[in-house]
Amino acid sequence: MAANTTGNGSVPCMMQEAWLGGPTHEDFLRYNRLILLSILGLPVCVAGIVTSGLSICLFCCDKKAPRTTRKLLIVTSLIDVQFLLLSLFYLQPLTFCKRTSPLRLPLLNNILFVLVNILECFRNWLVVLIGLERFLVVCFPVHSKVWWNGKKTDGLIGGCFGFSIVVRLPLISYLAIENVKPEWSGVTEWFYQLHSFTDSILVTLIPLIVLIVCSLQIGRGLRRSDRFRLGPREYPERQTLSTVSQKQNTSSKCSIARRVKLTRGLLIVIFTFTFFMLPMVPVSIVQLLSHHFFTSNCAYLITVHFCSYVAALGSQMNSTANFFVYIVYWGKYRKMLKRVLGCQYEKGI
Repeated sequence: MAANTTGNGSVPCMMQEAWLGGPTHEDFLRYNRLILLSILGLPVCVAGIVTSGLSICLFCCDKKAPRTTRKLLIVTSLIDVQFLLLSLFYLQPLTFCKRTSPLRLPLLNNILFVLVNILECFRNWLVVLIGLERFLVVCFPVHSKVWWNGKKTDGLIGGCFGFSIVVRLPLISYLAIENVKPEWSGVTEWFYQLHSFTDSILVTLIPLIVLIVCSLQIGRGLRRSDRFRLGPREYPERQTLSTVSQKQNTSSKCSIARRVKLTRGLLIVIFTFTFFMLPMVPVSIVQLLSHHFFTSNCAYLITVHFCSYVAALGSQMNSTANFFVYIVYWGKYRKMLKRVLGCQYEKGI
């Protein structure tokens, strides 16, 4: 969530009509917040909390996926649950509770806002780790076993969490000084500019670029793998292997097929994540340029708040959509889901 959505600004023109006979600019933003973050966002968050919990159960039951991949997916789903839950507690009181409500206390709002931003940054970089792991597996299949193992995965997960906290230190400092020393306007403005920079570059643009590059490389690697596996069909004279050799290669081919199917599924997850991250790009650009090219006028405030609402909904969609990709793409996860929900009692899958 790039911008704090608690207010709509204090520029006098916000009380003017957005169009002739229409609502004021402030009411216009309030209606958009209601539609995007409550009417749409509330069901998305509730569904995401449930589906992310089911995803954790599915990954715990799946013993065929690589341990490092399974660990990343489980941690990502755990973060999704926490992110969506805290988003509910932060965003919905802004719409449904009065300013005097205990749920809208400034201290509570600031704490929730910081936690949501930390979890969002952590989740983004966890998805980057998933993309990097698949990139290494596809493009460097031999070296990936050495370069990427359980201990390194644990270290990278811990490093991403620590990095997410460090990235949000400017935001924490900005909110703390704004509440304790409101007269230090120059200091708070500097910390907010620093937060805008880190949020735009380190939370949005760099992860987005890395995911796009990894996706393209993974796609190329999968196409090369398909051509290699289909080679014998194109050249029948090469199919002179003995029956014994064919049997020896059967298990290897099955393993490769499972790995390719897993990679394709995770590539769809990465594409989906990248798509829902795109609304963050205009917010990031506006944040980076606002202090140099824009002033706090109505056009700027309406743009940054509306884009922030869309970006917040996209971020919530990112934490919800993965489960549906798993269920639609993998038949084994559909069978596992039936078992988890008590609809199927077979021992095997």
